[in-house]
Amino acid sequence: MNYEEVYKLHLQLLSVYEKNARYSGESQQQLNYYKNQLFMFAEDNVQRIFVLNQLLKIHEKTRGILVSNCADRYFLRDAPADTESKM
Repeated sequence: MNYEEVYKLHLQLLSVYEKNARYSGESQQQLNYYKNQLFMFAEDNVQRIFVLNQLLKIHEKTRGILVSNCADRYFLRDAPADTESKM
């Protein structure tokens, strides 16, 4: 796989993340910063891939928090039923 293919793959993944999520606050500021870097300062595909990696890390970090919260809610939902059955 060459740099051009990696770059296109990163763009596709970023596109999917951006279609499915809306951010505010610090995450949105970081996303805006790296998008600015991508379109204004990255000169070749290696630099663009680096910046895209930073963008993807922000999306994945936020997604990880969401998954963790969903799991916590799921298990907390089951917790009261378990305590009642033990009594």
